[in-house]
Amino acid sequence: MKSMCLKVIMHIDIIDLRTFPKTIEALVDKQIYFPGYHMIKTHWYTICLDGSVPVEEICQRIDESYRLATK
Repeated sequence: MKSMCLKVIMHIDIIDLRTFPKTIEALVDKQIYFPGYHMIKTHWYTICLDGSVPVEEICQRIDESYRLATK
């Protein structure tokens, strides 16, 4: 019997959002929330849009990010 190891490549949508550094420290868990992808990691974080975060929460975080980014 032979076994094979297959590498699965999955494409998912992400969104980068801005927040306060202390919020990022508490939020980023590298399971649902990640350090900002190609962003300054102290001000930005990434959410994978795979259904793991409720849409209502994403909308609230988008509103907060927009307010901070437009100041």
